[in-house]
Amino acid sequence: MLAIATALSAQVEMKIDGTAAEGTDSVLVFSVSYGFKRAMVPVRDGHFSVTLPFEKDELVGVGKMRGFYIPFFADGEPVEVNLAEHSLKGSQLNMTTCKVDNSLDSLDEALTKRMQHLRSFAASDEEARKELGELAAKRLEKRIAILKPYAATLVPAAFLPDMMMQMNYSQIEPWLNDEAPYMSHPRMKMARPIAEGLKKKMPGRMFVDLTMSNLEGQVCRLSDWCGKGNYVLVDFWASWCGPCRQEMPHVVESYVKYHAKGYEIVGVSFDNKADAWKAAVKQLGMDWPQMSDLKGWESAASEAYGVNAIPSNVLLDGTGHIVANDLRGDKLLAKLREIYGY
Repeated sequence: MLAIATALSAQVEMKIDGTAAEGTDSVLVFSVSYGFKRAMVPVRDGHFSVTLPFEKDELVGVGKMRGFYIPFFADGEPVEVNLAEHSLKGSQLNMTTCKVDNSLDSLDEALTKRMQHLRSFAASDEEARKELGELAAKRLEKRIAILKPYAATLVPAAFLPDMMMQMNYSQIEPWLNDEAPYMSHPRMKMARPIAEGLKKKMPGRMFVDLTMSNLEGQVCRLSDWCGKGNYVLVDFWASWCGPCRQEMPHVVESYVKYHAKGYEIVGVSFDNKADAWKAAVKQLGMDWPQMSDLKGWESAASEAYGVNAIPSNVLLDGTGHIVANDLRGDKLLAKLREIYGY
């Protein structure tokens, strides 16, 4: 491991030349690997040029903004980019990386158009939700298929980390090859924690009990509700988590619709301040049992269920076995419709 770390920390100079669309006054060069800006490069008569130091094989992006850029690896060979055509000339590695990026973008554009069509012309909201879910799953499968031919190169490090939050354990596990070049790249440092987290939430596994305190400060356990004959959603969230708050209306809707059928939710909070936790429960209309050890990311739930990001959840059947995980938005409601028949 020392040899790898030393190789990755070596510095290289990268000469970056390029062209941009008319009216572009500057382009952004930033580190995709580490998330910070390297330079704003002025554009003169549609052209720009800069030479910058990077960590060897650092993933770099060049574009008008962070959301639209051409990626390349800092391998020391000069690159020439055309932002208008989204093309690159350089080493074989970087031309391949650009080719894969364009393939993924083309796939996304085609599926986005199909999704827009469904939203406008589907016979019902339920039909639209179902087909949109199927399209999203197919999109992920196709993205994985596009990357597979390059599994013996560094290329997957440019794209795989961004895909992993949508992948399940069986999709991620084949990529966890320590001999593969991409696995030693800094972008892949979270691959194993994410995979191990998903493994702990895999369907078929028995729930892991947790002992915490409820909103009144009384000791409670997941086993007070789980494995008692009804479906239970164990929902991992926190008052300070914006995406959790955005997700909560879907969770509330599921509770209102199915609680009378025996469906239960147990909120497991990653808060560390009791007042903020209690206020959010009231504000968001979370009328179901809550528990927390008020340890933030040090919560026992993080280790027990491999929770590396929130919101997250596991759905348990009546015996306490996991039947699904990370059901967000329409996916949660779709799964409950499948279970309860309406």
